[in-house]
Amino acid sequence: MKKKKKLKKNLKIITSVLIIIVGILGITKPLWTKKENKNILYSEEVITTMKEQNIYDEIMKQDYSQTVEKMIEENKYKSEYLKEYIKINLQEREDFANLVNLFLNKNYNAEEINNIFEYLNDTNQKKLTEMDYIDLKEYFKISNMEVDKIDRYETYQKEKKVSVNDAVTKVNIGLDLEFYSEIETIKDPDSYTTLLNKYRGLPENYVPEDLTSLSINKNYKLRKEAAEAYENLQSAALLDNVKFYPFSAYRTKAYQNNLYTNYAKRDGTSAADTYSARPRHSEHELGLAVDIRSDGLSDNLTDEHYTWMLNNSYKYGFIVRYAKGSTPITGYIEEPWHLRFLGVDVATDVHEKGITFDEYYDLYLKENHK
Repeated sequence: MKKKKKLKKNLKIITSVLIIIVGILGITKPLWTKKENKNILYSEEVITTMKEQNIYDEIMKQDYSQTVEKMIEENKYKSEYLKEYIKINLQEREDFANLVNLFLNKNYNAEEINNIFEYLNDTNQKKLTEMDYIDLKEYFKISNMEVDKIDRYETYQKEKKVSVNDAVTKVNIGLDLEFYSEIETIKDPDSYTTLLNKYRGLPENYVPEDLTSLSINKNYKLRKEAAEAYENLQSAALLDNVKFYPFSAYRTKAYQNNLYTNYAKRDGTSAADTYSARPRHSEHELGLAVDIRSDGLSDNLTDEHYTWMLNNSYKYGFIVRYAKGSTPITGYIEEPWHLRFLGVDVATDVHEKGITFDEYYDLYLKENHK
C-alpha cells in the first residue's frame, strides 16, 4: 500500500514537472523560433516594403543580407540580382546601392564587386563606372594599378615579357611612350617629394620661394631645408675624409634652356636628351638637386666617394638620383654626382627598397600628390 502511495506521489511530481516544462516551452518557443529564423533581422519597415512589392517570399528563402536590406531601403532592389546581393558585403558609403547595381549591370559578379570595394581606390572606382566590363582578377591586389591603363599594361607585358606588377609600374612611369611625348604638369612643385622626369614637367613660371645660398659657395643655392641638409651631409663626409664640393645647384628656367639648347646644337637632340633635361624638366629647377665633385675632379665623384654617397647620403635626406643601372628607368646616363633631396624618411625608404625614385613615387607617393 505504501509503495502505491509513493508511486502516486512520484507520478504527481513528475506530472507537475512536465507541466512546468511544457508551460515554459509554450512561452519560449516563439522566441526560439525567432532566433532560428535568420531573416527576422530585417526591420519592420523593410518587411512591410517586401510585402508591398511582392518580394517577401523570394527574399525570405535566403539568409539575411545587409546588402538586400540596404537595396530595399533605398528603393534600388532588383529581383534578378538577389543571389548576387546576398554575397556582396555592405559598404558604409552613400553611393553604395547605386554602385552595386551599376557594377551588376556591367556584368561584374558579387566576388568582383567585393574586390572592387576592397582593393580599388576611389579614383579607380570612378573610372570603372565609366567603362565597359574589364577582367580585373590579375590586378586587384596591385595597389598602383590604374584601370584605364590595363590595355597598355597588357601590351607592355607581352612586348617586354615582364610580370604584371612590373608592367604596371613601368607603364605608370610612362616607359611605354616616347620621352616627352605626353607631359603632365605637376600640381605640387613645392613638395620635397614631387617627381620631375621626362613625362612630368614644372608649371611654366614656377620659382622656389625659399632658396638659400650654400655656405661653402654663395653662388650655389638650394631650398632652405635642402641647403641645411647638404651642409650636414658635407660635414659628415669630412669626418670620413670624403671631400667633395658643389658645382651646380638651383637653375632658372632660362639657364636650363640655354644649357640644353647648347648641348642639343653640339651633340644633337637625341644625344642631349640622355644627359641633360629639357627646361621645366630639370630637378635643378626645383631647388632640390645639387651636383657634386670629388676634391681634385672637375665634375664627377671617384668610385670610392660614389660608394660612400650611396651608403650615407640618405641619412641626410638625399639620394643619388641617377645611380648606376638606372638608365632604363630614368632615360638618363649614370650621374653619380647628381643628388636629389627628398627628406630623411623618404630618402631612407628609397635606399632600403633599392629602386629608382620614379618607381618609388608611383608605388608609394603618387596618391598623396593628387
